[in-house]
Amino acid sequence: MQIRGIAHRGYPVKYPENTLSSFQAAVDLGYTYVELDVQLSKDGVPVVIHDYTVDRMSDQLGKVKDYTLDELKRMKIGDNETIPTLEETMKLLRGKLNVMVELKQAGDLYPGLEQKTLDILRQTDTFEQSIIISFDHFCIQRLRALSRDIRLGITTSNSLPYVFPWMKEYDCELLGVPMKMMTEEYADMIIERGIEVGPWPVDSLADMEIIAKKYPTTLITTNELERWAEFYRNHPELKRP
Repeated sequence: MQIRGIAHRGYPVKYPENTLSSFQAAVDLGYTYVELDVQLSKDGVPVVIHDYTVDRMSDQLGKVKDYTLDELKRMKIGDNETIPTLEETMKLLRGKLNVMVELKQAGDLYPGLEQKTLDILRQTDTFEQSIIISFDHFCIQRLRALSRDIRLGITTSNSLPYVFPWMKEYDCELLGVPMKMMTEEYADMIIERGIEVGPWPVDSLADMEIIAKKYPTTLITTNELERWAEFYRNHPELKRP
């Protein structure tokens, strides 16, 4: 059975987040989606890392954008990992599951990030299995201007009942919603417009029980891959892939 859900940065509870081993774990557990984060190195190469600095994940300090790819690759992540490029990551995941690519765009922080990401998805033959999301909704507008075919979604830190006309204009198919902001009213508003509801993160058994009872059709994001996999298998009321 495939596990309908989004593996958040791979499997960060067991492996360093946003690394090839973490993504492989999501594949091995049969998840339908994996989520990853993309920024640009100083020399303009898309790399997979969440924070805007390397401080938390590496043995160095400073902003991602201030290091070249070669410098980033020399940093130690966990015991024996490195910061992967988007190209390396997509080659690993090609043909295996859906990939949710979150662009860590922030205003004009990363000029060209959108086009470079699209180029890599095409070059690695992973365009069809990918959906791009971002907290920066201007980034999503730029992506739609660059491609009429790429699947798009947005993610937020709030509940936004006024966002639906904008999502329709830019043909966005998924709305990421913080679990703490989920209500039945809001979920109904999203679903009735044909948009996928993406609550995040769903890690505790208590939250999983809420999903099964109130929001069984949603596409959850979790850090606790094995916990959700077991829960999912034991709750047939949850929507199947």
